[in-house]
Amino acid sequence: MSDPLSEWIATRRAGAVRSLRSAVSATHLVRHRAGFAWTVRPARGSILASPRTASWDPEPDYFYHWVRDAAVAIRVFPDVMDQVDPAERIWWEEAFRDHVRFSLAISDPDLPALSENPLRRMTRPSHLQYLRPDEDLRSLTGPARLGEPRVAADGGPDLECWSRPQDDGPALRAAAVMAVIERLPDLGGSDVDALIDRDLDHVARIAGRPCIGPWEEEPARRHFFTLLAQWDALDRGVHWRAAKERPTDDLRAAAARLVELASACAAPSAAAWKDSVEARAGERDASTVLGIVHAGRDTGPFALTASRTLGTVAALEQDFAGLYPINRGRLVPAMGRSVGDQFFGGNPWYPVTLGFAELHYRIAALNRSRPAFAKAEAWMALIREVAPPGDALPEQFDRKSGAPVSSLALTWSAAAFIAAAAARDAALQASGVR
Repeated sequence: MSDPLSEWIATRRAGAVRSLRSAVSATHLVRHRAGFAWTVRPARGSILASPRTASWDPEPDYFYHWVRDAAVAIRVFPDVMDQVDPAERIWWEEAFRDHVRFSLAISDPDLPALSENPLRRMTRPSHLQYLRPDEDLRSLTGPARLGEPRVAADGGPDLECWSRPQDDGPALRAAAVMAVIERLPDLGGSDVDALIDRDLDHVARIAGRPCIGPWEEEPARRHFFTLLAQWDALDRGVHWRAAKERPTDDLRAAAARLVELASACAAPSAAAWKDSVEARAGERDASTVLGIVHAGRDTGPFALTASRTLGTVAALEQDFAGLYPINRGRLVPAMGRSVGDQFFGGNPWYPVTLGFAELHYRIAALNRSRPAFAKAEAWMALIREVAPPGDALPEQFDRKSGAPVSSLALTWSAAAFIAAAAARDAALQASGVR
């Protein structure tokens, strides 16, 4: 298929691959946080949420390894390997192995806890309020490490204040690693098995507990996104362990509890999903749709084409169509997180808008739906309109002008573009165009 949008997608996909690579095993970068006198060099296998060295001035400091963001990134490694030459493919294969080893290291339950924050004596008085408390670090032992949203890029603990625990990361990582191995069996091995087992055991142990959600905002809740990520990991884990003739009763029991909890997120008065078990009726969040896209199910209550999925999509589209001035007169609206979002002014997000495009491409592949494909194309055309020049994609774009907002190079955005482009390929192939 050759047309201006297709040509742009091909060019931009190559740029997204380069952008993603710049965040993976970025050992050539050094981050110095002057307020803490803290210098960090990324370790092999780490994946930066953003390789930019910002200090909330106003661009946010995302120079961390976020477990969730990294899982989203490695999920597209096979799609990346389909696009690169054999020599570069070898680099990506080794990057995956490094990531598995890095993940095992940062989640090692035998790592000793710190008695105090090592930055305290060097930190400027103006920055002391941002230091992680000593008592919090002393409690960072055993499985508590698996509840960490992020770690320093060198593999050390997060020494700044942040909300926790966050329970989507290990679930998304387990599902992503299993998905990679399913497509690329040669990347399997004892380290991969150990990481999957550690993550699955942790997810089964804490399944359904209240925690901060995908946007890392308090209070702790039982978010649909997290519940679905946990269920998806455990459900895949049942098949993974069964294939190895290993017991699965604990995973099955935890998965059943999660289905019950996720079902409690059904809005009673509308065919849509609420943000969380605790959310009020009508309290919607785009992360519910992203969770369904990541799970990628063809059948069942959480399927891509389930009536409640489509109802949630329609309700969110209506929410944002009238919220953002940039959406006036558009076939499809730029998509944000939620109507009440205030982070950096509450704007449309690249990962969310691209996630909605991916969903509709995948529906088009399943049902050969021309309307779904047309909507996905319209979302990609919107991204084409607002995307800045170069390889990197920001986190957000301004609700009025479309200008870049917040992080100017978000790894999640690069991965979301690669995933949407791969879903487009599948839709074109299913339709017989390719």
